[in-house]
Order: sequence, then structure tokens, then C-alpha cells
Amino acid sequence: MVQGERNLKIMKAIEAKTNRVLASKQAARQSLVDEGIYTKDGDLRVEFGGSSEKRASKTA
Repeated sequence: MVQGERNLKIMKAIEAKTNRVLASKQAARQSLVDEGIYTKDGDLRVEFGGSSEKRASKTA
């Protein structure tokens, strides 16, 4: 396989994953959790700009 063919396969794989992730808001959110950008609670992780302090209550 030459580099051009390899790059084309990679681009197709990226496009397919993007289409799956963007299928719904829930799928997009789950993808961010799976990739470690958001916590399961829906908070942005500190490494990506989230707060380093625990929240007292989510309802407040």
C-alpha cells in the first residue's frame, strides 16, 4: 500500500467515526466522555479547562 492509499483509508475512517459521533447530541456527548474530555457526570476535565474544585451541588 502506498502512502496515498493509506491516507485515503485513514480519512475514510475519520469521516465514518465523525458521522457516527454527530448522529445525535447524546452520541456526541458519549464520545467526549469515552475520549476522556468530559467526566461521566458531564464536567469538563481539568486538563481541558475544567474547574479543579469539586462542585458543592449540581442543582445550585
